[in-house]
Amino acid sequence: MDSTFKPNETPGPRAAAANCTPETTVLEYFALFWDDDMWQLIVDKTNLNALHVETVKPADYYARQWQPLTVPELKAFVGLRLAMEYAVIKRRYEQYFSYKTGYVFKTPGFRNVMCRDRFLAIWKFLYVIDEHDPSIDKQDKLYKILPLLNNIIKKSQENYNPAQDLSLDEGVIPAKNRLAIKQCIASKPVKWGIKTFLLCESKTGYVYNIEIYSGKTRGTFITELGATGSVVARLVSCVEGQNYQLYMDRFYNSPSLSKYLMTKKIHSCGTIVANRKGFPKGLIRKNKDMKRGDYDYLSLDGLSVIVWCDRKPLYFITTFHDPRLTTTVNRKSIDGTVQQVPCPKMVLSYTQNMGGCDRNDQMTKLYGSVKHYCWPRRMLLKCLTWASYNAYVIRSYYKQNAPGKRLYTFYDFIDELVLGLIGDYRSPILIRRRSATSSSLPRLLNVGQHTPERPTGATGNNRCIVCREKARYFAKKNPSVEKKNNPHKESKTVFRCRECDQFLCIRGNSTCWSDYHQKVDFWR
Repeated sequence: MDSTFKPNETPGPRAAAANCTPETTVLEYFALFWDDDMWQLIVDKTNLNALHVETVKPADYYARQWQPLTVPELKAFVGLRLAMEYAVIKRRYEQYFSYKTGYVFKTPGFRNVMCRDRFLAIWKFLYVIDEHDPSIDKQDKLYKILPLLNNIIKKSQENYNPAQDLSLDEGVIPAKNRLAIKQCIASKPVKWGIKTFLLCESKTGYVYNIEIYSGKTRGTFITELGATGSVVARLVSCVEGQNYQLYMDRFYNSPSLSKYLMTKKIHSCGTIVANRKGFPKGLIRKNKDMKRGDYDYLSLDGLSVIVWCDRKPLYFITTFHDPRLTTTVNRKSIDGTVQQVPCPKMVLSYTQNMGGCDRNDQMTKLYGSVKHYCWPRRMLLKCLTWASYNAYVIRSYYKQNAPGKRLYTFYDFIDELVLGLIGDYRSPILIRRRSATSSSLPRLLNVGQHTPERPTGATGNNRCIVCREKARYFAKKNPSVEKKNNPHKESKTVFRCRECDQFLCIRGNSTCWSDYHQKVDFWR
């Protein structure tokens, strides 16, 4: 089989990515994969989701104070979220905006961009679909993230033509939600999460095609290949007929899959287990039958199966290597000396080109300790990192590292992207509702309009603002006093001021209502 590319298929950036120059900014590289339409889609669906929650749950803390989201604000939010994933890692989101953390741990940049409640509100209502759209197929378990995932795959294939060597492997997006598609893969560093199948360029790790495991799929299923082989067939369908060289491990490989790929003009190579259907039984060896460096092979109709002994017999299958060609690899002997051990050249080629998916998985990993209560947000963040890494790979074609300078890494790219997304944006909602500042002085005017009410659906979990501020003020002035000994108890109430929209104690001997409406410093 001819193993050369078609003349019109040159590896590297193409379409819009081919118009980039050394002066192209990081934001412009990122926009190749995350365009204005995608930003606007998320803004529209997030606002729609917040409006729906406010209608269904009028007492929801974040819904009742929701302000319409805009594209600049969403970009700033995404910038902060990427910074939390790659630059500044803390245990909880609230700690990024807290004034109480020690001097070394303060991160004032986050609260200068937007306040804590606004950040958490956007994170809570972030959405990419309209749940009430009758045209949505909710039988698809990935429907909540499907528009975004399809867009990333489309842009990745439009803007780049990978080199001839590709690798295919699975990765795991960390998640421990109660989720039907959650998997446990004991051999992976991240054992629990959402399993993804990736088709990546071997050299750079550029992700070219993606499939999320969601149980029994309704996609193309080829009976003779089984479920696993059908995954491979679906992923490589975008590169059929172009003589690509695909590297896979033994989880996927089989003689029937290799023959199928040959009919699609795709070469394949990788490890294989000896119990696969069609595996030549005469090539199976026991440990005692071989010593390190021994190898044997069988070939038929362009398909070669090789057995090579390292610590134990290892089996390989290939459709584009000459099994007769050998080289050497370094191995340590029992006495600690390094010896050169003969091995087929195909083994060395497999070792060098199989790591594309692992490279991508390492670069785009998500920090696992922060809880994400809804899996679509986790997937949305993973799509962001995939888009960022692909943009970084394309940037590398136009801006090479200068001699003698520090290597420009993916993390440097993320730092620039974060600053570019945030830009000059500063949220107009920087002061929390509970803050006691001069901005709240209008509450002292037209007091006759301030009447108590019990909102529909109000729970007994709302703290009185006066009791809370008195307790906080005392704790600030007396840091040595334990919370249980604070004389000001943070009472809870179901009543609020209709005009101020603040919950206040009004029963018994409480003076909170009058203190709040008659004193400037009501917490004293």
